[in-house]
Amino acid sequence: MVIHDRSYSRWKGDRAAPVKGATVVLEAGIKRGVATLFRRKLPAIVLILAAFGPFIFFLGVIYIRAYILGNVEKFGEGFIEFANDSEVVRMTTANPEWIYSYMILTQWAFVMVACVLLGAPLIAEDRRANALELYLSRPISVRQYLLGKLATIGTFVAMLTVIPASILILAQLSVSWSDPGEPLRLAGLLARTLVAGAVWVAIPSLTITTASSLADRARNAAILWLSVVVMLEFVVSNILREVFNADAFWLLQIGFNVRQVVNLVLGNTADLVTTVPVWASVLVLAGWAVLCLRVLAARVRPVQVVA
Repeated sequence: MVIHDRSYSRWKGDRAAPVKGATVVLEAGIKRGVATLFRRKLPAIVLILAAFGPFIFFLGVIYIRAYILGNVEKFGEGFIEFANDSEVVRMTTANPEWIYSYMILTQWAFVMVACVLLGAPLIAEDRRANALELYLSRPISVRQYLLGKLATIGTFVAMLTVIPASILILAQLSVSWSDPGEPLRLAGLLARTLVAGAVWVAIPSLTITTASSLADRARNAAILWLSVVVMLEFVVSNILREVFNADAFWLLQIGFNVRQVVNLVLGNTADLVTTVPVWASVLVLAGWAVLCLRVLAARVRPVQVVA
């Protein structure tokens, strides 16, 4: 008897092709993160508007001012004075201090929210649901798995910090490219922003992923991460600094070290703490990175298949 059912077709893929494990983990992580964020739509929309509100405001001010100055004959003296006001000029002129204020001071609270909501479940929920064994029993290495998880939370943090800041610099370039020296200055600022943003993205991503690997539930990972950050940022370092009257205890704060390195890369001397050497902050961050990577390597192990 001849069977004419064609519902099954042979897989025509290339078995010798390399497995893009990190990409698979990244796609799954972003889908899960978006689903987690929009579990309740109204709070998610409010949170997104609050996070990107400053970006939309600055972008609008840049283009409105450029339009007014480009069409002086259409506007009265009041609009021209508004466009040339010192505060408006300061808000529409991309410089290291302005980029630092946006990426760090404006967005740090939203970075913490992203780490708690989207970063804490990354490995913890895989451990709870035994999905870690499923990932590593396939042709996905531990390095690819961890790279995908770090890229997941790094993508969300970059969307809050580096990407909007870079777009604002490009917007400033689009309206002032004809000014002498501006293209070169803004190109250099954009390069420094990308390097500083890489530090600002990497450290929170590493720490929250490490906390997630140490817990079996997202709630416990978030509590662990917040406890360490709050204790080091607001309790231990400040108490020791007040007792011994030494600014060196600021090095215990992860956020302080990140801010120091970001200010150095951006060239923002106004917010740089000169009483603490920046090289010490670099060493502290490097130590945290090595510690996090060692913990991740110890907590995420491949599945051993016994024949």
